[in-house]
Amino acid sequence: MWCGTCAAEVEVDVDESHGFSCCLQCGRVVEDIAFASDVQFQRGPDGEGGMVGQMVGEGGQARGQARFSGGRFWPGQSDSHENALARGRSHIAGLVEQLHITPHNEVTESAHRLYRLAMQRGFTRGRRVEQVAATCLYIYCRQEARPYMLIDFSDHLSINVFTLGAVYLQLLRLFRLDEFPNFTKPIDPSLYLHRFVDRLKLGSKKVAVSSTALKLVQSMKRDWMQTGRRPSGICGAALFIASHIHGIEKTKREIISVVHVGWNTVEKRVMEFANSNMGEMTVAGFEAFAQGLEEEKAATLAQYEKQHQEQMLALPAPDEGAAGGKGPAAGGAHKQADQSATDAENQDADEEAGIYRGILSWGKRYVV
Repeated sequence: MWCGTCAAEVEVDVDESHGFSCCLQCGRVVEDIAFASDVQFQRGPDGEGGMVGQMVGEGGQARGQARFSGGRFWPGQSDSHENALARGRSHIAGLVEQLHITPHNEVTESAHRLYRLAMQRGFTRGRRVEQVAATCLYIYCRQEARPYMLIDFSDHLSINVFTLGAVYLQLLRLFRLDEFPNFTKPIDPSLYLHRFVDRLKLGSKKVAVSSTALKLVQSMKRDWMQTGRRPSGICGAALFIASHIHGIEKTKREIISVVHVGWNTVEKRVMEFANSNMGEMTVAGFEAFAQGLEEEKAATLAQYEKQHQEQMLALPAPDEGAAGGKGPAAGGAHKQADQSATDAENQDADEEAGIYRGILSWGKRYVV
């Protein structure tokens, strides 16, 4: 054993009765804490034999004293910290099963890690376990872009959505997630459409209604109807219009029971869409316009891809050129510099044209 006074490896004398070891050359106490490696048992007040020590779990938390009785080993009861973690995991697993969030085990483990972190920061003190557990699960859904809203969790817990929302905002500030784009940018209503369509039970017209509702949501987003509005209201209006377009007359009660929003809100979104340019079109005109936008988008992407391929082919090979900047490499460098200057001028012109188009289209309530 190493002795700091002698600065060398020395022999030590171990005193097991007092639990320390000392150097035989200088007498310095090298170690004064001795641990017994053998298993010991002692008899408790009830006469049962118990093992001395504590069981440490995977998380590094002691689970209490174990006992041995009747030829069997009985682990000790977990402490309050382990019990609180188990309760949080139980609530998270129950919500995952009720909301049918898959895969169950992965989602439960991810949300439970957030719950464990909240407990370490003391966030669970003074708050109900089910509220913190639901908030951790909702944060996971927001991070992974899962189609679940906060009101879905409040319905299953039978609590006010604003109460759960206050806990959610406080937990975001604790984790410093309130500045991340996933939690600050508006939620895309298209994320919830397929889930709402499944709950409406539309039968064979499910795909057609879903496609039309998605086009309606995209049209509302182009008219800035999404800004400052909840995604459930946008989805409710799109589903109500799409179902009537395909001859499925869904009642107000059916729509609001799916999107969890009042009918007045859905009716306002429908009236806003009716007053827009898209609302003045016929069904055939709207379908043709939406198809034209899809074709234009595909053509634009193909053009950008072609330009990218041409720019990559125009670049000189790594092994071309000669010393002193002569040869094909020098010509390729000049060509690349001229191309960069031209691209910069075109970019400035495109930005000016984009601003001009935006100003002109503002009066038309439509942005190209």
